[in-house]
Amino acid sequence: PMEELKRMAVRHFSAIPNHNHAANLPQEKLFSDKQEGHIIAIKPIKDLRSLSIYWELPKAFIHNFDDRSADLLGYVIGGRYEKSLRSVLKKEELINNIGSSMFRLSKDSGMFYISMDLTPIGAEQFEVVIERCFQTLNALKRTGIPSYIFHELKTMARIDYEYTSRIPPFHFVSTHAHQMIDEPLGTYPLKTVMPTTYNPEETQRFLELLTPESATYVLLAPPELSGAIPERKEKWSNVEYVVRKIPESTLTAWSELPAHPQIALPEQNTFIPNDLKLVNHVKEEEDVVIPHPKKLISNDQGELFVWEDTQYLVPEVSWVFNISSPYIDGSPRQAVMLDLFRYALDEKMASTLSYAEAASLGFDTTIQDLKLVVTVGGYSEKAPLLLKEGLQQAKKCHMTKEEFDLYTTDLKSLYANQGKAMPIQQAHEIMQNLLFSNAPKHSEKLIALETIRYEDYLSFANHLFQEAYIEALMIGNLTEKDALSTWEMILETLAYAPYPRKNHERKQMLTLSSFQGPYKIPMQTDSLGNAAILMIQEGGVTFPKKASHVVLGTGLQEDFFDTLRTKQQTGYVAKVATQEEEQQLYNLFMVQSSTHQPDELISRFELFLETYIKDFETAIPEGRFEVLRSNVITLLETPPTNLGQMASQLNYLAFTHKGDFDRREKLATALRNLTYEDFKADTLSFLSRKNPRRIAIMLEGKQPDGKNFRYEGITAETLKTEGTYISLP
Repeated sequence: PMEELKRMAVRHFSAIPNHNHAANLPQEKLFSDKQEGHIIAIKPIKDLRSLSIYWELPKAFIHNFDDRSADLLGYVIGGRYEKSLRSVLKKEELINNIGSSMFRLSKDSGMFYISMDLTPIGAEQFEVVIERCFQTLNALKRTGIPSYIFHELKTMARIDYEYTSRIPPFHFVSTHAHQMIDEPLGTYPLKTVMPTTYNPEETQRFLELLTPESATYVLLAPPELSGAIPERKEKWSNVEYVVRKIPESTLTAWSELPAHPQIALPEQNTFIPNDLKLVNHVKEEEDVVIPHPKKLISNDQGELFVWEDTQYLVPEVSWVFNISSPYIDGSPRQAVMLDLFRYALDEKMASTLSYAEAASLGFDTTIQDLKLVVTVGGYSEKAPLLLKEGLQQAKKCHMTKEEFDLYTTDLKSLYANQGKAMPIQQAHEIMQNLLFSNAPKHSEKLIALETIRYEDYLSFANHLFQEAYIEALMIGNLTEKDALSTWEMILETLAYAPYPRKNHERKQMLTLSSFQGPYKIPMQTDSLGNAAILMIQEGGVTFPKKASHVVLGTGLQEDFFDTLRTKQQTGYVAKVATQEEEQQLYNLFMVQSSTHQPDELISRFELFLETYIKDFETAIPEGRFEVLRSNVITLLETPPTNLGQMASQLNYLAFTHKGDFDRREKLATALRNLTYEDFKADTLSFLSRKNPRRIAIMLEGKQPDGKNFRYEGITAETLKTEGTYISLP
């Protein structure tokens, strides 16, 4: 309760004396004269290519919360609309993406930036990319930013504030604690969230700050592409880089560049909602944890579940469409085809999504459990329009040969960089590939990508929706009639033949019998550090076993971190993941370390588990068990905080658990019936050595200088020969 929190704050902090010290804030600029007007070229470890331009902003601008010039400019510069800076750079094959915004570093300091992901051509011609940026900025300095962009920004800020989705309490508190440091409490949070007045003079003054001379340019690209040969090494990370002053003549030329004929301002946004009426004004007397959506369609073309929101009462929808197709089979080749398809679809919809996202309406695709998952979320009025546009583009998602070459180059970099990721991420990929039939490794995707031709992709795109089966969930501010109308639109747009359920590819999971294991899989990586993952399978799901599983997982997360990270200091990353897949329970114990070898880490995991079992009543005494159990029950009995989270839960229950919408309540009941004795017995069966169903992924990487402590294998005879014997004088 709030009053108790106040008393706790007074009790714990009132004894701290107030010495009335004035804050001693540094007055120096963030960027020196050796950085402004210079380019800092960094040699990356991964296959990365990016260019960022930074401007340090004056304190007066940072303090002026009425001036939203940075937001207006960020929208224009970072937009993906037709005739945007991005669209021109994309056509020239110089960048993959762009972003622009202002960020605060402290109460008195902040920066404005333009950041771009470069293509290999863009890395070679990075100065052309800079020229395009200043062509855009120079044009805006001459024309200004029109008032309709400000009013659209203000309209959406007001709507978003009025219909703010509920968020978890800790997130709410931490967000406001962070923001209220900057804005005076007399107006907070009004000026942080709401633009007030359109002031073209302020916008012009802001634009005039963004000169070539005052910018710092950071280029991240291989020297063989950029031509910038490293001359220095960063002290702590040993990253190679070079700092070069840009000639005054070049800076002057950039400041005088004319407008680019193909770069223009965004059009007025037709996705801004006008109709925010609720179709249902009657709120349930009590929030329902998990409602029961109504199944409106069940035939050979798919299933449709619908829930008319009577709980959140916001003018929003959250839709999920899980699309099965014979061309989604989990193989490396098809996985690459789908990555290309999603890449192409995102590019085709770039302009539409730029406007929709500015109006808090989203369209996204992912691949999950051998299905193409399409999601639409945001204000309900224009959601059907966005969905139709997305499906029309998906139905004929072709690309040119030049685009194919560009996308495949980008995917090669993406896959190759996964092989240079943190060791714990690489180890997790190995574990996923081992456990599941639909999780190809990045190396398998790289091999498959080399075999795919342009014609192969066109054939895939033409056939993807010839046969399909759609599992749809539509919830929020809509009626059953609205949902059925949207369903008919989907069938008409995709025009697919039924894909019989008996022919669907199914995700498969490797399960060990009680006579198999434990197994270890040692592997090598070129990345710095080591990683170890221990997977323990705990058998099929029953609600009593699941109850013990989730309570144990909650306790293990804290205890494993405390032992392996805090006390033993084996690594910075130390965590436990409690999982359920394909009606099977399992736990993952994970550590990434720069000081300990993978085999030693696994030994420490096992010692932790042995000690946990031996001293179980000390690790989780009955009182702690009751607290853990109560906390899990409370979470299960708490409704999802917003419409999007509700859609995620309902989609999972509708199609992974075949419409068992009472599953959370069944688990809560099992938890209420769970005794300490049963919990202890289940824990012993899960974690003791009597359960051999274990797989250890042991990934060994390169060791930082001074931390390569490991036992080398050697025979006694060799050591006698190579060793040095001494005796007392």
